[in-house]
Amino acid sequence: MKAKSRIKMDSLKQDNKTKDEKPNATFPEQTQLPTIQYSLNQHKNKIPCKIEDNLKDIVTVKFTLDSSEEFGSAFKKYTTIKEVRKSLADVLELKPEIIKLKDETGNLNDSVILGDIPTEPFSKIKLRLDSTAPETVNVEEQVRKNIPTIDVITVHMSDNSSLQNKNVVEIWNEACQKEWLGGYRHRLTGMEYHHAKTQTIPQIRQEVIYSHSEYKMPLLFNRDTQTPYLPRDASVSTVVSRGTQMQRNDTYISSCLDKIITAKSFQPHSTDSGFIDKVIFIQRRFKKLLRRKRFLSIINLEKKMVEEHKKQKSQILINQALKERQILTNTVYPTTRGDFYNLYLIMRKWLKNEWARISFQRTEATRQSKRFFLLQREIVLLFDIEKHRISVKKEALKKEEMRFLEMGARPKTFKNLKGQITSVDDLNTQRAREYKEIYSQLVRPNTTPRDRIDFLSTFKHLFTSKFITYEFSSEIITLINREIDLISIGMKEKDLKGIRMRIEQLYLHFLHQKEFNPKGQHYRKPNWPKTVDALYKCNRCKKLLPPSRFPVHIRMKSYMQCTSCDWLHNIGQHHADMSPYLKILRKVQHSEMSKCCYTSVCFLLQKIGMCFLTNVIWHGQSPISTCQDLSRLQHVRWQADIEWSPWNTILLTDQEAKCHESIINLSTFYSKSLIGTVHRRHITARIHFSDLMKMDRDLRESGAWQNINDSGPYFHRSHADRFASQNDYDRF
Repeated sequence: MKAKSRIKMDSLKQDNKTKDEKPNATFPEQTQLPTIQYSLNQHKNKIPCKIEDNLKDIVTVKFTLDSSEEFGSAFKKYTTIKEVRKSLADVLELKPEIIKLKDETGNLNDSVILGDIPTEPFSKIKLRLDSTAPETVNVEEQVRKNIPTIDVITVHMSDNSSLQNKNVVEIWNEACQKEWLGGYRHRLTGMEYHHAKTQTIPQIRQEVIYSHSEYKMPLLFNRDTQTPYLPRDASVSTVVSRGTQMQRNDTYISSCLDKIITAKSFQPHSTDSGFIDKVIFIQRRFKKLLRRKRFLSIINLEKKMVEEHKKQKSQILINQALKERQILTNTVYPTTRGDFYNLYLIMRKWLKNEWARISFQRTEATRQSKRFFLLQREIVLLFDIEKHRISVKKEALKKEEMRFLEMGARPKTFKNLKGQITSVDDLNTQRAREYKEIYSQLVRPNTTPRDRIDFLSTFKHLFTSKFITYEFSSEIITLINREIDLISIGMKEKDLKGIRMRIEQLYLHFLHQKEFNPKGQHYRKPNWPKTVDALYKCNRCKKLLPPSRFPVHIRMKSYMQCTSCDWLHNIGQHHADMSPYLKILRKVQHSEMSKCCYTSVCFLLQKIGMCFLTNVIWHGQSPISTCQDLSRLQHVRWQADIEWSPWNTILLTDQEAKCHESIINLSTFYSKSLIGTVHRRHITARIHFSDLMKMDRDLRESGAWQNINDSGPYFHRSHADRFASQNDYDRF
């Protein structure tokens, strides 16, 4: 501030603190401690030196909070930290044990005196205010609640001489608050209304000297009383830009912007007797036109609904026909493990019916002979089914290897900035394409001996020159030489299947090595074992297998039998068809992946748990339509904004699920009895699947679920579609 300037603060009072006064009465919420200098030329009496001596015994303490908020206060120089904490506790309404004070060096003991803290004269002591129990007590809220907004400053008072006096000044805010001026409060809404007369000063009425009178009279007619601004209702009040005609001649209003409207000539009722009839006729025709439009819109809407209903019915019939055709085709031409499992179930039902029919034979010899022939027939059927299954498995493996080679030889494609598709053929892709051509020639049947020998010679040259570092290169060279010798002596092709299969298997193993085929590591099999350290023993076949080869569920404590032994147990003894429940589970997982869920419940749940959830808890039927066809049922979310889980699901048909997903408020749409039934089943599921809930919580808290990478046989843009296309029954 400039010299000889005055400090003007409205509704503020300066209070000079002396040594005998209590300096720590109040504290500011946030303060800045400026230094203010002003001249005392207008004061004749100087401040005594005793005040300056007393101020030497007073120090200014500046407290800092975690949120960078600050407040200050003045204390005596010989005040201890314990006394400071007590004074703070009285103001903040806290216990002294909760308040913790520390400086730049660390925590301060209660016996430390403020004067012992190193600081310059008349400067601030900076202390940090914390809480010993930040979880339960928030010191910042208590500071904002109990400490008023005041400032503690140091004022330098000087005259023309070089002498300066220093004072510690607290600035109090004594701005008056608005008083209650009357009014009323709405009892329901709580809105307060004040009387207008108590809020505003009454306007001074203007006076004017009228021409016919010598006295001053108040202005009773003016423009404001005729056209209030802004008008409350534009359709009733006069527009501001328009004047109002008045009968008085002592008030002039300009009519340059007036709009004069003249009335039409009056036409009596007797002149046109049919006027009302014409008006009624027009109104009737117009209303009839409106009714016709509404009627036509309703008819069109009904037609659309009927057509949509017919399309849905036809689509349902088409889907049912496709399902029946697929079941029949899969039974006659089985290709997957599920198809063969259905064959075993059909054979078991036939065997059970035949056994019951034989039991009604009269003689024991007849029953034994027929049972013997039935057993022989069962053995033949089992042998044929297993033989066909092995051949289908070999074909599936060959298709998988060919797909592996095709995906590796495919160039990289992406969209450029113009939206056009660009393909890049790099060196790795070209090398993979050469490997594919070599494999095609290697497995090509019906080749002449001369062409076969030429190809084997070229194939042998690759492993003797380029791929000599391959670990099984010597075995491949030995097998090639042996096949060339056998072809040379005239051995037939059917006798060379074994050696050709060995060469093919070694070459496929060579293609899976990333040193020779870099693109092979991106398209490997989904169940490729990533580690061989964690191996477990199967109790039935006594093999050491990785965990991926064992069936799991949430209640198992150890690995008992592998997937193959479990398959043999099911087709031999158990005979339980789990394919419908697996399809329901896959549909739930596909839906949750498309919604980007963050829980692992639906992925930890297995087909056995889905079978229990569907049959035991939901009784294998929809609670709305009581439909028991598992091919038409699916599990969907009960509450759409919460992730799917056994305690947040409902079993519905496909059409009911579509309708359920569009519901906003469940409590108003469904009946109370249905909601109660669903809640009881959710409680049962929560009790039964408590281990699943605990496992999901552990996975998310440990971060293991977030660190799981996408895995699968091939890369694809839609991970959800790729995941849904996989089926455990398709793997042999």
